[in-house]
Amino acid sequence: MTWERADPGPPNPLSWSVPLVSVLGIRFRIHFSFLLFAALVVLRATVGPPEASWLHGAKAAALQLGALLVVVFWRELVRAFVVRSAGGTADEVMLWPLGSLQGIDPAPGWLPALLSACVGTAAAVVQLAAVGIALGTLGGDWPAALPNPMTAEWLTTPHPWWMVCLWFLQWTGVQVAILSLLPMLPLDGGRVAEAIIIRRRGAFDAPRAAAAFSLFAASLAGVVAILRDLATVMAVAIACAGFAVLQLWRLRAGDAVARSGMGGWGLQSGGVGGTAPQEPDPDQVAREEAARRREQRAAEDREVDRILEKIAREGADSLSKAEREALSRATERRRGGA
Repeated sequence: MTWERADPGPPNPLSWSVPLVSVLGIRFRIHFSFLLFAALVVLRATVGPPEASWLHGAKAAALQLGALLVVVFWRELVRAFVVRSAGGTADEVMLWPLGSLQGIDPAPGWLPALLSACVGTAAAVVQLAAVGIALGTLGGDWPAALPNPMTAEWLTTPHPWWMVCLWFLQWTGVQVAILSLLPMLPLDGGRVAEAIIIRRRGAFDAPRAAAAFSLFAASLAGVVAILRDLATVMAVAIACAGFAVLQLWRLRAGDAVARSGMGGWGLQSGGVGGTAPQEPDPDQVAREEAARRREQRAAEDREVDRILEKIAREGADSLSKAEREALSRATERRRGGA
């Protein structure tokens, strides 16, 4: 018996990725959405009509994509280290064009969640300040320190190659920083909203409420994008809506797992399973052994309850190998009547 659905459906799209690099035990991967976006940028810059894109030519497209990868990697690297130092985990981070999709999990509580959300913006401010000062002092072009994210007109005049590279880094950084503030998961604005929901409704209900809120915000952003002819905002809204729908689907699948085939474990909130009262025994050694077994069983039941709550929140595919083994051991014990 396993703790997954017999028909789990298609593979989790959040795992469709290729490896990038490992830094101090943190593995970074490139999600397929990043690769798809890169292909679209190259096609628009090289094949499409000039008026269809801000940038023209393979060189400009390569510089934009390189700058985007640097910006996103910097933001998520800082976030991962801060979250780990605050008691969270960051083992395998999945990068998409606006940050990370999964892999950075703050410690329980709304304050660690809020810290994780704000770190990305703080890292962006540091990057924009450093690159902007370099453009202003070394290049003597202070207007380029805060470029207009809606146009690449600065490129129409010749500049040294190193200034062009810095400008792409700054221009892309401004775009990512602004879009990341939208209140939709998995953007930083959505993470802030999720932290507020955790404080008001608790960690168990927060994932569902945050995903539903993100879906509503994405719908609203899509309407605004249509009215104002904002293609980039529309693309981000569609991507975030898809993420929210996937999260809700995974949570619903987790609920099904938690409700069926659990053999009476249930979703208890403190969850120590019933233990038989200690029988008087004149043998002290036997009494101590019985007490030890009861404590071990109670600890195991608490761990099972925690894992089942995680299934309900995040879905069965979020379980680690150790958690799956813990459920398997508990199942075998329950089958044996222990």
